Amino acid sequence: MLVTLLLAFPIGVLAAVYLEEYAPKNRWTEVIEVSINNLAAVPSIIFGLLGLAVFLWIFPNYRSAPLIGGMTLALMTMPVIVISGRNAIKSVPPSIRDAALAVGASRVQTVFHHVLPLALPGILTGTIIGMARALGETAPLLMIGMRAFVATPPDGFTSPASVLPVQIFLWSDEIDRGFVERTSAAIIVLLAFLLVMNGLAIYLRNRFEKRW
Repeated sequence: MLVTLLLAFPIGVLAAVYLEEYAPKNRWTEVIEVSINNLAAVPSIIFGLLGLAVFLWIFPNYRSAPLIGGMTLALMTMPVIVISGRNAIKSVPPSIRDAALAVGASRVQTVFHHVLPLALPGILTGTIIGMARALGETAPLLMIGMRAFVATPPDGFTSPASVLPVQIFLWSDEIDRGFVERTSAAIIVLLAFLLVMNGLAIYLRNRFEKRW
């Protein structure tokens, strides 16, 4: 999840800023916008196939590593961040931009000193919702091999590892009584994380929401 956040958040926010504030309105931009909206609705297994075909081809020795899993989930999360970021930036009134430009601010200063801070609560809300979706994903991680048995905890982002949804999937097939308890405990932990992340998104939206 850390790899996913470090990759998806800055790239998604910068893409939203470019598309909303700098990109010219032409056919190429329309194609990009349609593609981003379509990617947000693509089944997660497709991103797993993409990670299998691209990332594991580039890094063949990092199969089932958190680095590859994070990069795959970042691809899945990025369209959600871009869409929520664009909507948040679009909600900032044009008068804010006009006032900043009127007092001598440059276009870059207007965007990064005035527009982006006001849009940040909406961007953070969309980011947390996207990360909560990635937290419970199993199919993309199964495609890149993160279902193997890992005897020792990983010591880095390139060591073989498993993830909680996959671990729940594997433990649920075991008939031993101890695995039933482990499966239940893992489900409770995963649900707790999901509730905390969604609760944080609701808090940020209500706490920093601006009414213009």
